[in-house]
Amino acid sequence: MLTPVDIHNQEFKRSFRGYDIDEIDDFLDQVVNDYEKLFRENSQLKKEIELNEKALTQYHQLEKNLQDTLLVAQRTADEVTNTANTRSEEIRAAAKQASDNIIRAAEIEAKRRLEDAAQKVREAVTEYERIVSEKRQFIAKMRNTLKTELSLLEDAEQQFPDKQESQVLKNVNIEIGTKTDDVQELEASEEVASEENE
Repeated sequence: MLTPVDIHNQEFKRSFRGYDIDEIDDFLDQVVNDYEKLFRENSQLKKEIELNEKALTQYHQLEKNLQDTLLVAQRTADEVTNTANTRSEEIRAAAKQASDNIIRAAEIEAKRRLEDAAQKVREAVTEYERIVSEKRQFIAKMRNTLKTELSLLEDAEQQFPDKQESQVLKNVNIEIGTKTDDVQELEASEEVASEENE
């Protein structure tokens, strides 16, 4: 089989009125390039075929191994299935018992928490009622105190002379031209009372 080197090194005899040497060389260069590319591709394909044949042999062996493994697995699966069925019944019964225990414990805990919450609510209501009662007592006490103070203020206000009596005393003092100490104190008290009423 020709190689690219053989084509590249091929020489032709020269004859009179033969083909153009440059054209032949150019064409040979092109043929060499294409042939070299095809030669490399062919070599690569041969290598790939060899690798594929080896891989195919390995796959055949692997397939046989898998078939043997599947047979063993099938027998093992049957045994495991039988064992699993028996075991699942045992597990189901144990799980039901465990779930019943958990539910019972949860119900007891929920009842206890409800009772605790109810007790806290009762305590809060009692405390609220105590605070409301103390508030009412305080308001009643303050109301009585304010009534007493108001009564005292009204009594004190009634002890002051009215305006007509005060005017008469002023007129008398004006006529006399002097004011006694009592009159001065009385006027001062009236001025204070007048300011408070305003």
